[in-house]
Amino acid sequence: MTKEFKALRTEDFNAFTFDPRTKLVLIACLSSMAVLMNRLMLLAALFLVSLLLILFFRINVKGVWKRTKALLAVVVFIALAQSLFSEGGQALIRLGSLELLTTGGLIHAGEFILRMLIIITSAAILTTCGSRNVIQGLVQWKLPYEIAFMAALGIRFIPVFGEEFRDAKTAIQLRGIDIKALKIKQKTEVYASLFQPVVAGALVKAKTLSLSMEMRGFRSCPSRVSYRVLRLKSPDYVVMGVALILTAGVLILYYTGF
Repeated sequence: MTKEFKALRTEDFNAFTFDPRTKLVLIACLSSMAVLMNRLMLLAALFLVSLLLILFFRINVKGVWKRTKALLAVVVFIALAQSLFSEGGQALIRLGSLELLTTGGLIHAGEFILRMLIIITSAAILTTCGSRNVIQGLVQWKLPYEIAFMAALGIRFIPVFGEEFRDAKTAIQLRGIDIKALKIKQKTEVYASLFQPVVAGALVKAKTLSLSMEMRGFRSCPSRVSYRVLRLKSPDYVVMGVALILTAGVLILYYTGF
């Protein structure tokens, strides 16, 4: 899993010298605005900002796309499913007097897709720093080590869902089912049937990882010490300050109806 994340980044770049806490603040700001704002154009602008940050940190965009395209397919499917029966706007598909698909539903679907893209692309920023640094940064924020370790591990565990989805899809294809040749209704049923094995496979890997950690004596001592000490530099304070001020300003303007 570590090798996969190393493939997403480019080494020897001075942007990686930013403290992990600075990157966590950037991710928190982007994710918070993505969750709290609902306008399509604002979310599109926020997604553009997240892409610019990815380019600044020189993250391998092709690698991110390769690792998350299966997850994005699920996101698009959920968005289209949510768009059905959503009220508002002009009706595009009717079933008698019932409006199945409206322009408002498509807008809601677009907002959901952009929101998930912002969260995924912003989370990719953490691939530019090691998990130990992320954990140490959270610990120095006075977060308990167990919770910090769990948060860092959860971030590194995201590609597992993509792997499980690809494995389940391959298993279906090996049984002679050509998913691309299926009709939309049949394809929807096939993708819906993949959720259970994907979640089950991820849970099995999580249980195996938990047993491995216990075998190595995780939490065997009441407290932990670390020789690694992270220190914030002037650029870190500037970036965090600007990010927090801009986030607060944008949200205030958004909710005051400016």
